[in-house]
Amino acid sequence: MTAWFILLSMNTDMEQHFLKRKKILGALQDTPLATEGDEALTPILNALMTPEMRYDAPELLAEGGEKRIFRAFDHHLNRHVAMAQAAHAETPEDQERFLREGQLTANLTHPNIVPIHNMGIASDGAPFFSMELVPGDSLRDIIEKLKAGDPVYKTRYTLKDLLDIFNKVCDALAYAHSRNVLHLDIKPDNIRVGQFGEVLLCDWGLARIEGHIDSGEAERGQLDSDLLNDMTLTGTMKGTPGFMAPEQVMNQEKSRQTDIYALGAILYLILTHQLPVDGKTVSEVVENTRKGNVIHPRKCNLLHPVPVGLAAVAMQALAFEPDKRYASVKNLQSDINRFLTGFPTTAEQAGLFHRMALLTQRHRNLTMWLMTFFILLILVMSISLSIIHRGKQLAEENFVLYKTQQEQANRINEKLSALSFSTKNVLSYVSARSMIQVAEQLLEHNTLTPDRKQDIQVHKARMHMVLQEFNAATSTFQSMEDPEENSPGMLDVCRKFAAIKPDDTMLLSDQDLARFLTTHYKILPRSLALYTYYHDRQRNRSSNPEDHIAVAGAMLARLNQINSSKIPELKLSKGPEGYHLNLTHTPYSVYIVGIPLVYGKNVLQPLNLYSLDISHTPISLVRELWELKVKKLRMVGVILEPTEGMAGMLKHMGAEQVILGKGDYSEGTVNYIRKQGIEVIEEGYEL
Repeated sequence: MTAWFILLSMNTDMEQHFLKRKKILGALQDTPLATEGDEALTPILNALMTPEMRYDAPELLAEGGEKRIFRAFDHHLNRHVAMAQAAHAETPEDQERFLREGQLTANLTHPNIVPIHNMGIASDGAPFFSMELVPGDSLRDIIEKLKAGDPVYKTRYTLKDLLDIFNKVCDALAYAHSRNVLHLDIKPDNIRVGQFGEVLLCDWGLARIEGHIDSGEAERGQLDSDLLNDMTLTGTMKGTPGFMAPEQVMNQEKSRQTDIYALGAILYLILTHQLPVDGKTVSEVVENTRKGNVIHPRKCNLLHPVPVGLAAVAMQALAFEPDKRYASVKNLQSDINRFLTGFPTTAEQAGLFHRMALLTQRHRNLTMWLMTFFILLILVMSISLSIIHRGKQLAEENFVLYKTQQEQANRINEKLSALSFSTKNVLSYVSARSMIQVAEQLLEHNTLTPDRKQDIQVHKARMHMVLQEFNAATSTFQSMEDPEENSPGMLDVCRKFAAIKPDDTMLLSDQDLARFLTTHYKILPRSLALYTYYHDRQRNRSSNPEDHIAVAGAMLARLNQINSSKIPELKLSKGPEGYHLNLTHTPYSVYIVGIPLVYGKNVLQPLNLYSLDISHTPISLVRELWELKVKKLRMVGVILEPTEGMAGMLKHMGAEQVILGKGDYSEGTVNYIRKQGIEVIEEGYEL
């Protein structure tokens, strides 16, 4: 009873305290608040209530045939926006057509469709609508920069980056199609690419809504085709030539496949930097579109070929008949994503070989691991079989066991023979140091026949030679019963250069290396000379060009199979800009030291040349000069093939000036070289 009374008293006190606070708060609420400083507390509310112009004087950004785009500051939103005004809105019908575009675009809410912020009538009576202001480039600007070879844009916009942009455009269009809206004017100018990866599909001025409402009013938020479709477009060709589908230029029924054709043209432009239909005039482009004369992207004159899968996707999207194009934008995107993930596209109908090649590329690391595993497995099995054979041979007790083991020995010898002969292939000499260890392990087995043992010793000695280990090579040759049988003269050569360079860990000087490569043509085969040069360059030799010219001359002679007595002296000189090499009238046509799948370098590279003269030489292939870096190249009387690769080769080598023989190349080829920013001088021939 006492506890209940205490609790009741506490509740009564709390109620009285609450009523007192309520009375005080009510009095404060009835008292007017001070107005001083209120405006500083509500700046946004004050801005909206202030009767002033919402937009600053707009600044013109771009003007097209239908509308002008301005940059204006929106005081309500406190940000810059893009403002669109009709370029020719003299009648109410023109103004209505312009406002239809704004209202239709405002009803398309998607991250890749330009958002509309406001629409209305300006103080001068002109209709307008404001939208997102996206700093950056249009896709057209990007393609033109890439076509001009801009290095910044080539780094920023790789093929994968361009396909990502294309995918975002497809996302926007797929959404629009889901709302039954056709764009009908997809082109590079209408695709904006922001500085942080934003991609916006703009300009829905020609857009149309499929279908119509039969009766009643449209529901709120539903696109009304009767209201938003521009009926004045009937019977008029609207669009951009080159991106318009055949049915669009012929004023036939338009469908979602009409937009898919335009996407195919965008993809074609990304791949080739050209329009899919050719023509010197707009009328000719339209006529070729009407006839379906689409040039296959892989037949364009490009320095880099178009991937087969993407070419097939573009051609299917650009099919003349709409029902042969992709059924939907999503299907087109699916093929693009298959290419990006390393799968064959459905459009290319890839064969088994191509599918296997793509499978290998998708699992490149696994493929390399499997190849390494099988090589090691073969090596381990060979060594293991040899050890097993030696153990069994010690256990022979009778004639039957001896005969059985002899048969096993024959089989093992065959495998060892195959392994020893494998040292003759390219990869063995490329991996000479590792293969020397394999040879030493094989030579430890006493089951080798004399012929097979000598064969392994010969290749071991030669591998020491290409590594410039002449003492080790001499020792190996001397361990053979008859070193002159398979390698006549090599023992004397090794002794001679071992005396010149006693330390096997050091390299020959440039002059001594040149003598080693050229003075023993019959003794040192051309292939061993190539491997010697390869291993020498792998050790990062630091040489003065005036010393290394001897090695370059020796390798040119070996590459072109010039007899040592007929090797011309190379004319290397040094000027203020750098080194110049004159090869005029020399017999050299091959400059690349090529080891398949392993190495391919120009022998003139280490000379760091500023200029080069190859006039009146038999060189005929562009690839022989591809790896060089020279500023000036004189090549009078030289015809390089393919001619379409000339400009790319000169650009790659960083050439600033090229001197050609007058009439050596077509005017088109010369002009194309000049377009790369390279000075071209044409000289006449002396009689």
